[in-house]
Amino acid sequence: MNKKKLWIGIGLVLVIAVFVVANLTMSRKSATAVESQKVEERELRALVSASGKLRAKTSVDISASTSGKVVKLAVDEGDKVDKGQFLMQIDPTPAEASVRQSEASLAAAKANLDLSKANLQQAQNEHERQKALFEKKLTSEELLQRARTGYDVQRMQAQAAEQDVQRWQAMLTNARHELQKVNVHSDIAGLVTKRNIEEGENVFVGAFNNPATVLLTVADLSVIEAEVEVDETDIVSVKIGQEASVKVDAYPDSSFKGKVTKVGHSPILGAAGAGQQQATSFEVVVQLIEDIPNVRPGLSCKAEITTGYREKAIAVPIQALTLRKPSELKPLNPKERKGKLTNGEAPNDTTKEKEIQGAFVIKDETVQFSEVKIGIAGDRFFEVTSGLQPKDEVVIGPFSALRRLRNGDAVKIEKKAKKD
Repeated sequence: MNKKKLWIGIGLVLVIAVFVVANLTMSRKSATAVESQKVEERELRALVSASGKLRAKTSVDISASTSGKVVKLAVDEGDKVDKGQFLMQIDPTPAEASVRQSEASLAAAKANLDLSKANLQQAQNEHERQKALFEKKLTSEELLQRARTGYDVQRMQAQAAEQDVQRWQAMLTNARHELQKVNVHSDIAGLVTKRNIEEGENVFVGAFNNPATVLLTVADLSVIEAEVEVDETDIVSVKIGQEASVKVDAYPDSSFKGKVTKVGHSPILGAAGAGQQQATSFEVVVQLIEDIPNVRPGLSCKAEITTGYREKAIAVPIQALTLRKPSELKPLNPKERKGKLTNGEAPNDTTKEKEIQGAFVIKDETVQFSEVKIGIAGDRFFEVTSGLQPKDEVVIGPFSALRRLRNGDAVKIEKKAKKD
């Protein structure tokens, strides 16, 4: 009897074992093949990339302040100049003639003033003499009145002569100022980066609707800036003082440190073609801290601005994050699964559910969706602020499987991402 019970027990155990093995085999066959990676602490940098050109922080465009022919040109493109150094001369003949004319007119006005003062003195003496005679009744009132009128006339003429002298003094000052304009000097110390004029050519003063031509450009290359255009989607993250790395096309194997010194608040205006929408971007200026060998304004560059940094951030791969509706996460039995679409949605689903951002965490060969909140974004990883912990293993692909998974689904890991 005991042997019979023993054999019955052994048979039951074998049946249960076969059943368990069969279930495990079937479960493995129905498990979804996925790729996975563990959540780890990493150093993260949020970067904003933008392209632009190098420029000198201080650059002066020199235009003509007076019209005429260039008779002397003392510098060439690439020459170093000091502040106040002579650059070129415009024909001084008209300005010198104007100065001589003003000097002559001023001398004539002064002589006329002296004459007017002498006539005034004579008229004053005659008026005083006629007044004394009238008091003694030795002259008529008519002669006294004539003397007084003559005196008043001479006094007004003397005042007019004084005003004329002042007028010609001002004219002479202006003429001398115009003469100084024919000699063009550098306002800053730097390098002549552009020369658009040749000796013997004529230059003209600009007008309101016709600005003057830039003859020379002098740039102080001791401080270099990168002027870049940042897309509107990134500009809100860029702040003054943020660190940046600038790469110059002329030096593809080198990068140069810099800091953001200006963030534009108005979009850069540009002409868009017919039927094309103008992309919106903003000007950002990065001042370089390190020197660039043989730098030239106008060199093409690319700046990577660090808008966020974490030394040890809980980081999840970007491809692990997905958006799902709560109804898409409910477990399904095989019959229900056949009636669903491949992405987990019902064919006639009209409910308006809010999508949740999260990742599928693998535990005991099944997955569970975890809502994830993120912080800064690196190039391949997001910072996790809640929802995941270090060493959590998450599904990172393939995308088709990631969109089909639901809570409790069995998975088999075909490939684990290698550690960086």
